[in-house]
Amino acid sequence: MAEHPELQFESQPALRQPHLVVAWAGWNDAGEAASTAARYMAATMDAEPFASIDPEEFYDFTEARPLARYRDGEREIMWPSTDFYAVPLPTQDHDAILAVGIEPNFRWKRYMGAMQQLMTTMDVRLVVTLGAVASGVPHTQAVRISGSANTPALAARFAMHPSRYEGPTGIVGVFHDACRRADVSGVSLWAAVPHYLPGIANPRGARALLERLGEISGLPVDFERLGRQERRFDERVRAAMEESSELSAYVQQLEEAVEEEAPAAAKPAELPSAEGLIEDLEKFLRRNRDDEAEERP
Repeated sequence: MAEHPELQFESQPALRQPHLVVAWAGWNDAGEAASTAARYMAATMDAEPFASIDPEEFYDFTEARPLARYRDGEREIMWPSTDFYAVPLPTQDHDAILAVGIEPNFRWKRYMGAMQQLMTTMDVRLVVTLGAVASGVPHTQAVRISGSANTPALAARFAMHPSRYEGPTGIVGVFHDACRRADVSGVSLWAAVPHYLPGIANPRGARALLERLGEISGLPVDFERLGRQERRFDERVRAAMEESSELSAYVQQLEEAVEEEAPAAAKPAELPSAEGLIEDLEKFLRRNRDDEAEERP
């Protein structure tokens, strides 16, 4: 395998048959459910950073802009990157690696090479990716999680099926193809989140992903902080519905559609007036954008 200097190790922890859990912000992350779940794990678990992929070759910094932050009285620039964390799991027969990144803009094949080098170096035994799709589902009902596996044995073990999706794909699909070619077992988890709540982190989708991930990889997640985020999320959406009769009526249509159809086949109801709904949602987002950042891990 070609060397990939973009993959930079700060240390190389000794991990037992690790499972690699990956989430990318971007196209495969509706409602930021996957990236919220990954950031939450990094912030609340015994996760130690040990490696990263240098962003220089992979991002358009006018699209994925660096962030300026003040820490200990000093200003620093946080560049978009893919960061890897070691997560010991003493009660399991394996440990975990958490990867948190942003879907790259350029050179996906080279980026995949860096990911494969990480998996080879750390002897990764199982990959689990987290993703979320915008769907015609109401926020008032439990978040549905779907999943697929790249081997019959995994599919049977976790009651999944091989992916039969055809069409445009994001970095998650490309990564699973790379795993298949490298003979690395992989599972893909997807949360269905409401499409009418754009631009706001959905902690309910994050929780559903984390709960299913726990069943697969045995990751012990403490949901206390996430529970507080969920309650605030519910309060905000409830307030938005009280202000908008169109939004409230639309959610009711979705609830009725889910009741009438099979759980996995619910389709979006007809949208109300686009202008009115978007205006209501923009007001909702403006009102809550400032304090949303404070709640994220």
